[in-house]
Amino acid sequence: MPWNELNNYELQAVRRLLCLDVSEAAEFIGRVSSRTWQYWESGRSKVPDDVETEMYALVSMRNQVIESVFDEINGDDPGCIRWYHTLSAFKEDFPESNSVLWRLHQSVCAYLFAEGGNASLDADAPLNKDSFLYQWFAGTTNEQLKHREFEQKFKGLDE
Repeated sequence: MPWNELNNYELQAVRRLLCLDVSEAAEFIGRVSSRTWQYWESGRSKVPDDVETEMYALVSMRNQVIESVFDEINGDDPGCIRWYHTLSAFKEDFPESNSVLWRLHQSVCAYLFAEGGNASLDADAPLNKDSFLYQWFAGTTNEQLKHREFEQKFKGLDE
């Protein structure tokens, strides 16, 4: 994906890919009003560099999660995946989470359903806490735990 400068159409496409509505993207990504975000998407104003960077990071995370899920299932059927229709339902299983991670989860699940083979989505699907998908959104993959340990080890050294 070429990312020099996101134009207004590309910003809108990426926002939709990530299942974010305008108000969520404005609040959590741009930290601006919905109207300002709409100006970016309409082409009235240039998309700021920090917004481009954050959108790129979210798409990269999404792609890494999808790739890791496929690595985990190794060509098998992904089965039935729990779908969270609301943020509150998502936070029941991922209490430390937020709107952006919930929407990222929806985006990953939508991809797995639409493009990933025989995956199905159900709000009552059993929760597989051993799956990479669950562990990533819970922040408990080996890589995330090592990163957190590293951060804690060196926290406060510059103070």
